[in-house]
Amino acid sequence: MAQEPTVSAARVEQAQRFRPEQAEQDEARQRLTPAFDDQAPASPGDPDLGQQVILKKSEKATPFNVFANVSGFFTSNAALTDANVVSDYFLVAEVGGSFQRVIARDLYAEVTIRQATFRYSEFNELDFDSMNVGAGLTYVLRPIWGVAVSARYNYNRLTDGAEHREFFKNQTLTLSALKTFELSKAHYAYVGFSSVFGWSDPVAPQRDEYGLFLGYRVNFTRSISADLYYRIALFDYVQNREDLNQTLALSLKWEPVKGLALSASVSGGFNNSNQDVFNYQVFNGGVGLAGSVSF
Repeated sequence: MAQEPTVSAARVEQAQRFRPEQAEQDEARQRLTPAFDDQAPASPGDPDLGQQVILKKSEKATPFNVFANVSGFFTSNAALTDANVVSDYFLVAEVGGSFQRVIARDLYAEVTIRQATFRYSEFNELDFDSMNVGAGLTYVLRPIWGVAVSARYNYNRLTDGAEHREFFKNQTLTLSALKTFELSKAHYAYVGFSSVFGWSDPVAPQRDEYGLFLGYRVNFTRSISADLYYRIALFDYVQNREDLNQTLALSLKWEPVKGLALSASVSGGFNNSNQDVFNYQVFNGGVGLAGSVSF
């Protein structure tokens, strides 16, 4: 029983590190990049001919997406602590569905439900399940350099892996801005800022986040791509705690057929807190298999 608060804190922190906002952010970025893909390149004859538009074959809308994925990871710091650091292997399995719709020109809506299971090889007391339900709006500000601004609500519920008892609930409102830079048809860079406001039960892990992120994506072929991602954020907790958190990740994805992908990734997390007990470093590496169907 004395270990339960520490165990719960570790599970909450791990769930926050694997929060689905990043996945939805990636999907939105790919959907909106480039923001002006329906415009022809500028030319000296534009004043005489008027605005040029590229004609493209109309594709059938597929607003619904059902997905499932499973990944195995090695972690250098299973409990995300500064002392008594232990390594372990863990499995993350997830299923879910989403609905995306174009409400108006440059305005997109999205609703997503996810259920994930985290299971550790040695430290089974860290096992937990995570349910997320969220919805958001994204709008592309074409007159302001094509910046995409988003607002998203998410509800997260965590239960332990043994008896499925609820030990954490969290509601978040995420406001973000994202700008992409298309370097060529094969690669692009992006930069953005996000603020995450949270309301949790119990209140001890409750925090707001203010983060700057940037990344680079390259498509080596039609089926092989790589992503490099970095984020630095200030975590402002309600109980007199402030953390400076950094994440660096590199991933490689192979999609042999549409809707089926194999991936490999390595990442590092670095947390510096004004309360030394919450300082930690962690390195993760793993592989995964993901499948999805859109209709």
